[in-house]
Amino acid sequence: MNTSRNYIKGYLIVILFSIPLMAYSQQSFWDMLYIGKPLTSDTRYAVGENCIIFSETSSNKVYAFSTITGNWDSASIATTLPWTDAAAGGKSAMLLNDSLAVFFSASNHDFTVLRFDGQLRDDRVKMVGCYASMGYVITNTKVYVFDSDDSQIRSVNYTSISTTPYASVYNGNDYLCFNLSESDLTKQTIVAYSSVTKTISEFTGVNLPLFRQLEHGFIFGRTSGPPYSCGGYSAFTGTFVTRTSDIIIGDVLHQYDLNRVYPRLCYLFYSRSDVDINGITTYYLWVFNTLTGTFDEFSYDYNYYKTQLVPDDQTTGGQGIFHITYDKDNGDKVNLITYDVYSRAFTQHDFNIVYDYRNRNYIGGHIIAMTTKEKIVFYDILSGNSAIYNSDWQAGQFPGIQSIELGNNYVTTVYYKGIGTQGMTVFNYNGTTDSLKFVSFASSNNYSDVFGSTGYSLVKFVNYTQSAEHLLYSVAKDSWLVKNVASSGVYTGEKTGFYFHIDNNQNITTFFNAKSGDELLIPVKSQGTPLSLDSIFMMQSNDQKYGYSSVTNSIASYPNLRYSLTEHRNTNIFIYHTPVNPDYPGHLLFDGNRGIFVTLTTSSQTHGSRILTRAGGKTALAVYNKGYLFAYDPDEFTTVDESPTRPGSFRLDQNHHNPFTSRTTITWQQPNDAHVILKVYDFTGREMKTLVNCKQAMGEHKVEFNAEGLPAGIYFYRLQTENHFLTRKMVLLK
Repeated sequence: MNTSRNYIKGYLIVILFSIPLMAYSQQSFWDMLYIGKPLTSDTRYAVGENCIIFSETSSNKVYAFSTITGNWDSASIATTLPWTDAAAGGKSAMLLNDSLAVFFSASNHDFTVLRFDGQLRDDRVKMVGCYASMGYVITNTKVYVFDSDDSQIRSVNYTSISTTPYASVYNGNDYLCFNLSESDLTKQTIVAYSSVTKTISEFTGVNLPLFRQLEHGFIFGRTSGPPYSCGGYSAFTGTFVTRTSDIIIGDVLHQYDLNRVYPRLCYLFYSRSDVDINGITTYYLWVFNTLTGTFDEFSYDYNYYKTQLVPDDQTTGGQGIFHITYDKDNGDKVNLITYDVYSRAFTQHDFNIVYDYRNRNYIGGHIIAMTTKEKIVFYDILSGNSAIYNSDWQAGQFPGIQSIELGNNYVTTVYYKGIGTQGMTVFNYNGTTDSLKFVSFASSNNYSDVFGSTGYSLVKFVNYTQSAEHLLYSVAKDSWLVKNVASSGVYTGEKTGFYFHIDNNQNITTFFNAKSGDELLIPVKSQGTPLSLDSIFMMQSNDQKYGYSSVTNSIASYPNLRYSLTEHRNTNIFIYHTPVNPDYPGHLLFDGNRGIFVTLTTSSQTHGSRILTRAGGKTALAVYNKGYLFAYDPDEFTTVDESPTRPGSFRLDQNHHNPFTSRTTITWQQPNDAHVILKVYDFTGREMKTLVNCKQAMGEHKVEFNAEGLPAGIYFYRLQTENHFLTRKMVLLK
């Protein structure tokens, strides 16, 4: 950006009365606001994903910044009470005192004031906050929800049940849930808001200690009755549904590491009917599906007193479930029953497996692994692909399974071949490619651990000899990568988005990207202690600082200026501040969303001393005592904007309808004429269809997506121009 010219980026906001606001682009990627008077450290503020809110504790003037519009805004609120709390998350932010809350919408660039009824709840869990596109305030009589998508506040009087209850707030990307219960669990109130349907619903019940969060909803129930009950809530319908039984209801918890499986869209309950005079009962599988907000059911009859057909193992996966029976009258033959969350279909399978109490069954996202004496069977619920690994361990022995680790669409298995054989084998089944890939290793190596994410798995073998190694499996490339870790000069680490391997003996640092399966190498070693989050990594070496982003799969560098061990981090952003040398920039920020370093240069004579620095998910805040606020703006234009505000915002709306069964409409807005590319990808990142690839005029546009011929599942649509890109998720049902 040409920083020799300043331009006005603020405009008038009216809440009770107006406040003129001047904000200037002080330097690239930072928007400066001068509030016209000195500041103290007695402030209230919060930094979220896309917005910032700030005020002095005893001031009625409130300031907010939005990365979506790239503007600072302000409002004057009619209150004399000091601000007691602040919160920000996603596209919403709020300030609060004992009589009102003021919400800010980053999407709509406006403030909304709530004067609430009753008193704020004083529970162990905070009853005010912001998450995704929603903010909330819960008093002793009402639940209030602010939706930043339309800047509306919705409320409901909830059923109060006790003066000393248990109270919790649960957040999902498209729902909020307030769960209130008696200390003895005899009464319960659940209030849920859906940002999809824009409605608040309440459910009251008794003895419901079970509660689990899912994507787009949650489940609840009582499995230690009678009476027995289970229920679920879906943000897509905005309603509660329940099932009851006088006999039994059991729930089947997810067995996998939650970091490896996303999304989690279903949950399994089971029940049975009374036994009739002939000993016949009906066994029920009830699967709550958050995409439809319904229970899907499968049932079969069996003799409760005889052993001919026996219900056995069952487990919940991220996008499906399985249930197993075996038939004593047919050689203990096993029958596998699966459920696909997208098609909502129950399917029975025969993999020619015989029951044994040592059999084991596992499920991750939509992959099942079944280990038996003769074979290991892998099955992909969504694609219908399967693979069988026949026994090569010692005859009559069960496989010495060291570990089975399940990801979203893969499973990694480590097993010992048996007495009298040498070594172990690691193999991986990939449901997308329907393939088994093997890696063998020497018996001298000791199996240590397995780590997995949605995009890769890591198997560790360590004996601190020249043969010690880490084995990386890439889901995207369906291949193994072997990394030597024997040397004392080698340092490694694993995160959800990447794996790093530092060889200080060779002066080499390598990053393995979970999403793409690619490796990036820089010919340097680490000096000092590296810093890492799930998606970003920071290290210093010689005269350079290096930042790696698994979001962009790129490495950036900047001169290794010394800061006095001060930094702040949040999700994908690191900020160093308080430089040792006054000639250094006041802040050095690494943005993992973009994979770039950004500096902020300040002057003690002009701006004063730093009061605070905070990082958010996509933005950051720096405050100086002479009255200057700096907001990090990742979408800052690289040329001077002569207009008072940007001509519009770059916006990609949620498709309508969602979920959908065949056709859906995608709408977006662009602030200027630009070449636009709109593509659809499947859950693995494979390109499925190009909807737009041409120049479009500024303004709002829409296009219809016809999903005919595509299988049910999760898809992503990505809108891209030269300077922007946005991605959203949609769900195709059949």
